[in-house]
Amino acid sequence: MKSLEYKLAFLVPYRNRGQHLIRYIPHYKSLFPNADIYIVHQLGNAPFNRGMLLNAGFLYAEGKADAFDLSDIDMLAVDGEVDYSFPLAATHLASAASQYNYRMPYPTYFSGHVLLTSEHMRSVNGFYNDYPGYGCEDDCFYRSFIDKGLPVERRYGKFESLPHDRVVDKDPALMELFNRNWELLKKPRDYSNGLSSCTHTIRKVHSFSEYTRIDVEL
Repeated sequence: MKSLEYKLAFLVPYRNRGQHLIRYIPHYKSLFPNADIYIVHQLGNAPFNRGMLLNAGFLYAEGKADAFDLSDIDMLAVDGEVDYSFPLAATHLASAASQYNYRMPYPTYFSGHVLLTSEHMRSVNGFYNDYPGYGCEDDCFYRSFIDKGLPVERRYGKFESLPHDRVVDKDPALMELFNRNWELLKKPRDYSNGLSSCTHTIRKVHSFSEYTRIDVEL
């Protein structure tokens, strides 16, 4: 990757993905030695909440970087095939991931890696907090920009996806949550729900040589 002219930070929602973490950290530190990586670790056994973790990580890291990559831990950028130039709008990068045969899975897909600034994140009050389990938080986030008439960009970005089991199809409780989230997505967003209402507790911050892990209780 080309050296960046701005300070980049990665915000990575995380729980029980040690096999991915040991690949993610050295990969991105080799591409961006000066970038900061924040692993936002959800404690406990409650359903994983990706959007809320990204809100919590952003609130912790805001002011420490010029732009943030809202990043999934199982997608690794292919060197020279992703444009990390400074984002002028909320910008989707993961448009060609191997798990989707290097194509968009659907036209409004806005997940995997999204590059944005604090201003962009604040303009929609971050993620809606009440999409636990699997799915819909990214679609709601994308729609938030569209509904407010704010620009979004999409760049070609090639990513290799790390293998992982898709558990939602095998877990009736997770599937029930997904169906509940899907119904919620059909309704207009309540914009009072987001960064400003993200109730969480940071239990501990671990500073390692190549990344920071934030232990969060939701």
